[in-house]
Amino acid sequence: MANYTVQQVAKKMGLTSYTVRYYHDHGLLPFVKRDKNNNRVFDDVDLEWLKMITCLRSTGMPLDQIKHYFDLVIDGEETVPERYQIMLDQQKKTLDEIQELQQHLNTINFKVDHYADIMKSHEPDSFEPSNIREKEANKAKVDSK
Repeated sequence: MANYTVQQVAKKMGLTSYTVRYYHDHGLLPFVKRDKNNNRVFDDVDLEWLKMITCLRSTGMPLDQIKHYFDLVIDGEETVPERYQIMLDQQKKTLDEIQELQQHLNTINFKVDHYADIMKSHEPDSFEPSNIREKEANKAKVDSK
């Protein structure tokens, strides 16, 4: 099994050394060993725990909840139902966020298409306030005749 320093782990995981140390110091990496110089020594199992921390943090789970989840993992098989519920809740939260992001992406895609059409047709931007007012003013002139 390979061993890694804090700096190697940070680089491998795309984190800062500070973040790796912070997670360790707050009990999220409970199996990290120390060498004879008291430096942290990580192995592949520690990297798996760190991947899970990164995943859960990226989906918005607070560190105290991640710590609780990991404590349950350490406590053993009898905690599987509670761990399952934690993951189920996080899954729902993440799916809701994906749906919201998809709606934002749809709006952005609409604007990208809109601006591409403007550049292609050389027409004024129909959503620009000054163009809207001008269009309304021209329509009012036509309607009053």
